[in-house]
Amino acid sequence: MALSKAEKLPQEIIVDILSRLPAKSIGQFRCISKQWCSLLSDPQFISAHLTINSHKEEENLILVSDSHSLHTITFNHDPQNGTIDAISRKLNFQQLEDNWVSVAGSCSGLVLGVNDEEIKFLINPTTLEYFEIPKFNLALPVPGSFSMYGLGYDVVSDDYKVVTLSYYDTDNEYEPDIDYTFVDVYYVRKDIWRRLESSPYDHAVPQLASGVLVNGALHWLASSKTSGYSSVIVAFDLSDDKFLEVPAPTTLDKGNFVFNKLVALRGCLCMFTNTHEDEIDVWIMKDYGVEESWTKFVVKGPDSVTDLIPLCFMSEDDVLLDADGKLIVYSMREDRWRNMMVDGIPTMCENAGTAIFRESLASPTFG
Repeated sequence: MALSKAEKLPQEIIVDILSRLPAKSIGQFRCISKQWCSLLSDPQFISAHLTINSHKEEENLILVSDSHSLHTITFNHDPQNGTIDAISRKLNFQQLEDNWVSVAGSCSGLVLGVNDEEIKFLINPTTLEYFEIPKFNLALPVPGSFSMYGLGYDVVSDDYKVVTLSYYDTDNEYEPDIDYTFVDVYYVRKDIWRRLESSPYDHAVPQLASGVLVNGALHWLASSKTSGYSSVIVAFDLSDDKFLEVPAPTTLDKGNFVFNKLVALRGCLCMFTNTHEDEIDVWIMKDYGVEESWTKFVVKGPDSVTDLIPLCFMSEDDVLLDADGKLIVYSMREDRWRNMMVDGIPTMCENAGTAIFRESLASPTFG
């Protein structure tokens, strides 16, 4: 679009057209003029761009490599022949070292990254903006304690929140696993940490898990202290900073599904468990909060795989999975898997987690 022609259009039409473009294109158009840079950097435009593009199906993957650098993987679909190409890109941040140890969630195009000093950063992988989250002086010391993180957005207060669950493990077989789970929340816009009431649940789980963001809440598996330590799905509601329970599939053993794992697929809460080395059962809650909407399907991978994690749907029938650090695609219609070919893919860092995100212009500092 030539600038001279664009200037003849009403500004609301220009804004509507530009708000439908990819975030990377917006970055290029900011260089056209000071006027366009101001227009395309306006918080209202960024919010409108995020709203419109949040409905698109394009998703990207971010992961930590075995060299402790962050990489994104972009998927390009070819509808004519049904193929999917993938390209890996290493993220280079000014004044930040490659000492990442985990990816702990994503929201609105932002990603929560944690480095080897337990410092947390809000990162926009598209614009390469980042913000270091200040340390909390009441945080439990790393040696002897365990922490799980989550990232979400509160529509009521218009604020991003970083939630930390931390606890000491008593390691006593005759007592509950933990006495207290401390709940600490960082409010990004307000730039403050708050310690809330301790969680009423036992959050000691076999593997520390990031909170799964669905329907304005972060979800974890836990045990109920009031019903014989049965397994429960707990949701931390980001609008009121309270815990509530989400109904689990009725067919699951309430004493054992705390050993399962949670993910989000297509915006729905999902639970999965390994049934065999190369196979997992996945339950997807198609209607949030409705127990009867849980639907089960089976996903398979290579015979030698010990850990199979669903990441996202690539199509109606194809599921992208992390298979022991390698990406594969399982076709439910054909009941077979294939390797996902990625240009420049690194080896994934073990137990570092991954996150699915959509490109956005969201600023980690609301700037």
